Amino acid sequence: MNGTTNLAVSRLRWAMTSQQHANSSRSFNAQDRRILFLSAIIAFVAGYAGSQMPHTLPFARVSLELTEGQMSAIFAAVRAVSLLGVFFAISADRSGRRKPILAAFVLMAFGSLATAFIPSVAAYVISQAVVRVGLVAVASLTLVLIAEELRPEVRAMGIGIYGLAGSLGVGTGLLLLPLAEANENAWRILFGLATLGLLAFPLLNRFLPESRAFTPSTPIRFTKALGMGLSKHFWPLAGISFFVAAFSAPAFDFVLERMINDLSWDTGAARFLLIVFSGLGAVGLLVGGRLADTYGRRPTSVAALAIGLVGGVGFYLIDSGWFLAASIFLATLGATMLTPSFGAQRAELFPTRVRATASAWLTNIAIIGSIAGFGTGAALIGSVGLATTVSALGSGLLISIFLVLKLPETRGMDLVRKKKVRPSGTTRQAPPTA
Repeated sequence: MNGTTNLAVSRLRWAMTSQQHANSSRSFNAQDRRILFLSAIIAFVAGYAGSQMPHTLPFARVSLELTEGQMSAIFAAVRAVSLLGVFFAISADRSGRRKPILAAFVLMAFGSLATAFIPSVAAYVISQAVVRVGLVAVASLTLVLIAEELRPEVRAMGIGIYGLAGSLGVGTGLLLLPLAEANENAWRILFGLATLGLLAFPLLNRFLPESRAFTPSTPIRFTKALGMGLSKHFWPLAGISFFVAAFSAPAFDFVLERMINDLSWDTGAARFLLIVFSGLGAVGLLVGGRLADTYGRRPTSVAALAIGLVGGVGFYLIDSGWFLAASIFLATLGATMLTPSFGAQRAELFPTRVRATASAWLTNIAIIGSIAGFGTGAALIGSVGLATTVSALGSGLLISIFLVLKLPETRGMDLVRKKKVRPSGTTRQAPPTA
């Protein structure tokens, strides 16, 4: 009997020790906190600068004397130019992540400054295209840096926190939106404020580290890497990126346009509803990160896509205020839950030598998806309406759910090369685990 009791006690102690170890491994250490703090600064500035075009849409469209269809075409054109952001990623795989991130950060700030002071439609398009190039490069490369710097146990959660900082930047833009109502061109002030992000550049330049996973090596063409077996992961990820962006880009960018100009909401009321319920939905960044680190990337992504589809389509089909609020919450919750799970998985499925390039091409395919979404809007909004157009684009999320299920689970994958010690005491690099 005593033997049985002792065995039971031993098992209980082992279980408690294992749980304590698991909880400890899922806490951020000093190195994790450092990279998260610096990347959060980048995300906040990028979130603010990148959101000003859709936030100021109702005011800029009227000021520039453009129709909804013409504005949709401009959104598509800006995203087309942002495909050039892939060159930052190619540089990141050859020379490191740090310098391209800093260069893109500066580019994004100066593009915003140009938007604030140059008045023509053509200048508006060009300057926002510059912002978008910087934003695309910053978003994809910072995500890679975080994935490579954080431990596997907290990687998705860290990406969620990074996304939360970006959401705070977006929210700050919404809080400042009343400035755009002062006069016909006051919306430009909001673009000028994005330039204040340059105040953080000295801090980033001094303390932002190079990735521990990156080591200089012989460059490899991405097309060659696809031919070596990576295509089986790349194309499903590409499909998900395309269909999600084709739906979410017009669905999110036309939110204020629908509420203010289509449903005749007061700007203050529309802004309040969006701030409160999208803010509540942003908890998905933490929920999605924890679920992805605990239960896996695939189930979290499937749940996120389903929730986002219900909320996103519901917003454009229902006019009641409370249903609009619930739809905003669900759409934001789904989108934010997807960010850490899908972001971690797409980094984990590629080796270090092509990880930044793969991330950039997936981002570019998402951009092409958003262009397709806005192009669809430019062609159909005038004839069938905004609500029907966005609802039709939502069918792509059903395809995305199927594609997620075709991908392998990557939870717990280590991205940093291990050093093995030879008997002589010298070291050599082991092959990467991802």
